[in-house]
This record gives sequence, C-alpha cells and structure tokens, in this order.
Amino acid sequence: MSHADLTPLVRQALDRPDAEVASCRVAPLAHVPGTPSTGSLRRVSGTTTCGRSWSFVVKSIHSVRHWPHLHLLPEAARDGFVAVFPWRIEADVYASGRRLPPGLRMPRLYLLDDLGDDRIDLWLEDVRTCGPARWDLTRYAAAARVLGRLAGMYPADGPGTGPGLRVYVVNRVMGSAVPALRDPSLWRHPLVAPHADPLLRMDLDTLAHRVPSMLDALDALPHTMAHGDASPENLLVPAARPDEFVAIDWGWQEPVPVGFDLGQLLVGRAHEGLLEPGELPAVHRTVQEAYALGLADEGRSAEGLAAGYVTSLVLRSAFTAIPVERLDEPVTPELAELFRKRVGLARFLADLGLGLPS
Repeated sequence: MSHADLTPLVRQALDRPDAEVASCRVAPLAHVPGTPSTGSLRRVSGTTTCGRSWSFVVKSIHSVRHWPHLHLLPEAARDGFVAVFPWRIEADVYASGRRLPPGLRMPRLYLLDDLGDDRIDLWLEDVRTCGPARWDLTRYAAAARVLGRLAGMYPADGPGTGPGLRVYVVNRVMGSAVPALRDPSLWRHPLVAPHADPLLRMDLDTLAHRVPSMLDALDALPHTMAHGDASPENLLVPAARPDEFVAIDWGWQEPVPVGFDLGQLLVGRAHEGLLEPGELPAVHRTVQEAYALGLADEGRSAEGLAAGYVTSLVLRSAFTAIPVERLDEPVTPELAELFRKRVGLARFLADLGLGLPS
C-alpha cells in the first residue's frame, strides 16, 4: 500500500482525522505454522508527520489450494479438501460483530482487502502485550471459564452440515497421521524410540480403530459455537488489560461438541514444547472445571462436557501429537527435547482416549 492508501487506516486507528503518514515499514511476524489457510503474518508500522507511531498486523489468508503442504495429503483427498475447507472463516468472524462474553474480545478490524485469486489480507489492530504471558493454572482457569461462557452464549441444535471435525479426521488423521503411526520405522527412529513406551504404538492403533464410533458419539452430544482454535497463543493478554483475552486466529465456525475449545487450550503450549508431560493432568482438570463454571455463568448445563472435551481432543490431537513431519531433520538436543515432550503428550492423550467408553 502507498502512504495515500494507508492514510485512512492510520487516521481511523489513531482517531486523528488530520493524521498524515510520514514513514512506513513492513516486518514479518514469527508464528507457529498450523492452519493451512494462513499465508503470512506481518506488521506494517510507521509514524505520522506529527510524530505519532502507528501499526497494524496484516494477516494473509487464502484458499488451501495455495497451501504449500497440500501434497502431504493423499492425492485422492486433495481436491475434496480444497473444496470443503472453510478458508474464509476468519474474515467472516472479524466482520460479524459477534457479541462476546466479558473478558474476551477480538482485535479491531480496519480493512478486509480482497486480493482476488481466493486471497484476502486482514488489517487488524496490533494488540500490545507484556511479552509472553505466564500461563499458570490461574490463567488457564480464566481462559477456560470465558470459553465456557462463549459456548453458553451460543448453544446449537446439533452438528452442522458443513465441513468440521469429521472432515478433518478423515483427511488429516486417517488419511495421513494414522498411516505414519503404523509405519514400524517411526518407532525405531532415534527421536521417538527413547521416549515411547512399548504399548504406545498399540494403544494409538487401538484408538484409530475406534475413530468411527468416537465420531458418532460426538454427534449425539450437546453442541455449541466456539472459537475453534483456542490455544494459548491465540488468546493474547493485552498489556492495558491483563485480566482480558484478545482472541485471534478463529477456527471452525460449525457447531462443535461442548468442550471442544478445551482441547487446543490444553495442547497448544505442549505442541510448542512449553509444557512438561507431567504438567498435563493438572491443566486438564483445571480447564474442565473452569469451563463448567463458564457454562453455569450463562445458565447452561455441563451435560456431555467431559465426553465432548476428551473425545474431540483425542480425535484432533492424539494421532498428531508426535511431529512425524520433523523426523527428517538433523537430530539436535533441542529437537530431541521437543520429541520427548511430544511423545509424552501422545501417551497422555492415548490414556485419556482409552478411558472413554468403547
């Protein structure tokens, strides 16, 4: 964008109708790759002629036909995945004006820039934080409670008709992750073998055979609308209001089983190697209890919560807990440490799954 194009956005962000752009710079922002519809994340910032600083976060989203890892899916599944993946969801959520519970908000959307070719840039508020938030059990509980309130505000009649968890499981889990777990060479790999107990491979395979019944069981549970990808990295803690969360990177907006958001809340920092496997049980108990309180805040029952939370968590995360996509990287102490924690995560999730009614 030119300075002239940026001027209306800067004026809006600063609430200064006379502001003029003096300088502009663009810098990429580090982010954890995940959603296949995310292209890039960058900060566009600068100053005005009167010395005021301004900045935006620009998130580029696109159809998954532009996803560089599309080739990892089985060839027969790719066209269907492209056809059904709801890549525009985040743009629609930001533009919706959705009412959120106290303590939760979205970044301000300044511009939705349709670039054509199924690509969109979202010009968003640059939320200032106090650096990486400390995620102790108190913060986990606060996040889970506000997510429970969000679910309580938007109950749904049942599963939606669009793509959702079932499509993800068919394509990502059964089409890619489970075949990788069934390869004997995985369990002999020096990044996996030292940390996997003898039963983990068998237990994950047992759960893989239960996937159809787990999906059917979820359909019968109470459903709600939700954030869809409520990992800690997507719940920013603003410097000006550290008792709030600013929710970014909204995911699935089809109705989901009650408790669905707790899965990503639990595994988000574990995926990054920031949680020890031994910490997972306490976080698990804390978030489930706090989410139930959030439902009660909105006058909703916690019926089906444990089953919805654990079953969707296992389906979404147990089979992808071991980062098999990184097995070809050079073995370093840092990577070995990540695999130790991720194999521990797989063990914890497998145990949760085996505890579900079969």
